[in-house]
Order: sequence, then C-alpha cells, then structure tokens
Amino acid sequence: MVFTVEKIDSSARKRSYTFDEALEVAGFGRAQLLLGVLAGCSVMASINEAMGMSIILPASNCDLRLDPSEKGMIGGAIFLGIVTSSYFWGYQTDTRGRQFIVKYALLAVSVCSVISSFANDFASLMTLRFLVGVFMSAPSAAVFAYLGEFCTAQTRARMVSFAAIIASSSIIYVALIGWWVLSYDWSLAVTETFTFRPWRLLFVLYSIPGTIAGIVFFFCPESPKFLLSQGRVDEALSVLKLVYRINKGTAGSRYDGVSIRPEVDEVQETSKSIVQSIKNQTVPLLKMPYLKYLIVCCVNSISAFAIYGGLGLWYPQIMNQVFADSSTKSTEICSILQPSTVNGTEELPPQPTVCSDHVEQETFIYTTILGVFGVTYSAILALILGRVNAKTMLIFNMIVSGIAGITLQFVTNSYAVAILFCVEIIFAGMCIQLVYAIVISLFPTHVKGMAVSLINMAGRLSCFVASAVIGLLMAQNCPLAFYLMSGMLFLSALSTFFLP
Repeated sequence: MVFTVEKIDSSARKRSYTFDEALEVAGFGRAQLLLGVLAGCSVMASINEAMGMSIILPASNCDLRLDPSEKGMIGGAIFLGIVTSSYFWGYQTDTRGRQFIVKYALLAVSVCSVISSFANDFASLMTLRFLVGVFMSAPSAAVFAYLGEFCTAQTRARMVSFAAIIASSSIIYVALIGWWVLSYDWSLAVTETFTFRPWRLLFVLYSIPGTIAGIVFFFCPESPKFLLSQGRVDEALSVLKLVYRINKGTAGSRYDGVSIRPEVDEVQETSKSIVQSIKNQTVPLLKMPYLKYLIVCCVNSISAFAIYGGLGLWYPQIMNQVFADSSTKSTEICSILQPSTVNGTEELPPQPTVCSDHVEQETFIYTTILGVFGVTYSAILALILGRVNAKTMLIFNMIVSGIAGITLQFVTNSYAVAILFCVEIIFAGMCIQLVYAIVISLFPTHVKGMAVSLINMAGRLSCFVASAVIGLLMAQNCPLAFYLMSGMLFLSALSTFFLP
C-alpha cells in the first residue's frame, strides 16, 4: 500500500517518496481544513435527514394521521435505504471516484427531501424517505475516504474528528431550526386536500447543508490517491500541485519534473465485465488480514450505530418522560420508562381523544444540549488524536459509553440521568468517526470505498433494528435493554485489540 514519487533533478538522479511524503510536500493547511468543513457538512446532511424526522413526525400528526407503527416505518425507511444501497455505492466510489459520486448523491438527497415536503400520505412519504436513504448512503461513507486521502497518516484521524465537529452541530441545527419554525402556526392551502404547514418547511430547511455541500463538490478535485489507483498519474500530480498552491500560496514548483508511480498492489484492475469488476472490489476483502479487519470494524460499527442512532432517536422522548414524571427526584429511570402493572396487566396511559401535533419545548432543549455536548467532545477529541492513536481512543470511548449506560440505571437525579445519557450517546457516536479513521488507514485505495460502505451498511442495519426494538424493550424489560447495549460496547472494545 505504498506509492513512490520519483523526481529527476539536474544530475539526472532519481529520488523516491512514499505517497504520504508526497502529501507532506504539499503541506497541511487550508486545503485540508476546507475539505474537512465540506466533509462535515456532507455528514451533517445525513444526520439532518435522520434526526429531523424525530421532530417532523410528531408535528405532522394531525395532517398525516399516522399510527405509531407507520411512524416507526417511516423513521426507519432512511436506514433501510442505506442498507440496501451501500454495496452498490461502495462499488461506484471505488471505480468511478469519490468526488464524482458524492456531488450527485448529495443533490439527489436534497431533491428527494424537498419533494418529501409535499407528501400527503404514508405511502408517498415512506417511498421518498427510502429514496433519501438510498442516495444518502453514498456521501455518509465516501466523504471520509475522500477526506482521508488528502491527509497524511499523522493528520488523518485528527481531520476526521475535525469533520465530526461540524457534523455534530447538525443536532443543534435540527433542534433550533425545528424550535424556530414550529413556534409559528400558519398554513397555506394549496388545494382542497393539501395544506402547506410549518412542519413541511422543515424538510426544505434541513436539506440546505447538503445542497450547499453538493454544489461545492462540483468545484473540488478528485482524490489524488484514487487517481493514482486508476493509473491517472498526471491528474493526480495536478491535484497535488493544487493542494500545494492552496496551502503554500505559491505555485507547486517542487513538483516540477516529478513523476508518480503507484505500486502494483494499489493499481485498480480494469475489466470489461461488470461481474468481474465487482469481484475485483470484493474478493480482496475476504482474504486475511483484511477479512479480520472488516469483521472487527463491522462489530464496532454495529455497536456504535445502535447506541448513537437507535438510542439517540429515543433520547428526546425519554427525557420528556423523565422530567415529566413527578417522582423523578427519587425514582430510578427504569421505574419511569417501564409501565407499571396492575394484577399482572400493563396499565396503559389514557389515550388522547383530540389530535395533537404540538412538540414540547423540552424536546428542543434536550436535543440542543445533546448537540452542544457532541460538538464540545468532538473538539476535545480532535486535539487528543494528535497525541493518542485512534485505536486507543476507540477502546476508551466504547468503555466509557458502556459504563455510562449501566450507571444511569441506578441514578435518581433527573439532571444526572440526562448527563449520563449524553455521555453514552455521544461517546458511542464518536466511535463511528474513529472507526472510519481506522478503516481509511487499514484498507488499500482500490477497495477502501467498498470496505467503508460495507461497514456503514452493517452499522445502519443495527441502527434500523435498534430504533425499532429499543423502545419496546425498555417498556418490557428496561434493565435488560441497558445491559445489552453496554455489553455490545464492551464486546466491541475487546475486539478492537485485534486491530494493528
């Protein structure tokens, strides 16, 4: 997994460099920071679409008249779309390019999201959210491979964490935009059967970061490492010169007379057969040591997404229930979340007779707090990764998140419960970015996109399952739910020791 760079000087002698050394010549600075912001906005678009539904669905209650099972299906449709399309996008990003795929996929996500604002029934909204997930699968994984291939091994993990700071702000964005828009009660009658209300506008506003990122990507270069793997040496050299010029402020004269020669194992094999091409992208991942790396990273992704995505979607509702309970000052959380029983029969709360689409103010407050905590820890993590490697931080985050999940069951103070929930969810969420940073450094360029997409697919599948199961499990056996989630995290931490 090495590139060599040969420079012919006036003495006709050659000097060779690794690819990282060639990147070091280009320097680290404004180019990587700009790409970090762009990658963060791309992931922000992904989180907006998923987390935004936790705000939109309650607000659309009286218009769409969805029952709880239909709401659950619509909320999970995005993850289902990601799971079904991850393999396809992994193949596309490894054969057609990271930048080429991401720019079109981001715009497709925005188009589908805007059209979603006009959905007037379950079937149309379900279909559109599934399509959002299909297109969202590409940028949510490929942008980290794209960003990582502009960074050296020493700066790669830090830049992924820097992008995570921008991405973490999406939770704040979703909460504050939702709070602002839903504070107004207006309606625009378009037809006799269709009325445009504030919750519909949220689809449009939540798609803005992705739209901007998609447009900007049209002006960005392709990954130089991907170009090298395709044998497009001159184009790769042009990209390195561009990075040099942006970082140094001068023309890339140090690349004059330089030729870049990729090693054999990094060159993408070309094939006229689509089946053979797909095989070339997949078979290397089934051989040691890459198979071991893939399994371990999938285990980590499954655990992290289950807590960050699955439990995270339930967080606002859980906090509302905790603070609304009059006995929270002296009651453990499972006593609040698990319905009481009378003579062995579950005592159900009274059902409302009047339709309500009001979203409680606490929902926005707790979601904003979660976002602020995430941004703060992302910034701290970006600084720490300059001194501690990603593998060590991944193990640390998994263990801390697992301990928080067990501890919050025995805490009776409402605010302490909220803090521990934030720790469990955010520390697990940071594991997702750390897994991506590790994957970028472990797998060869010509299968990196496929590896990231498969790991992302495993994680999103667990997110889909967790979002559907966690609420039911907490109502039936709350302690078991927390022990299972923490056990998954501890198992993931243990498996990480098998990574180099």
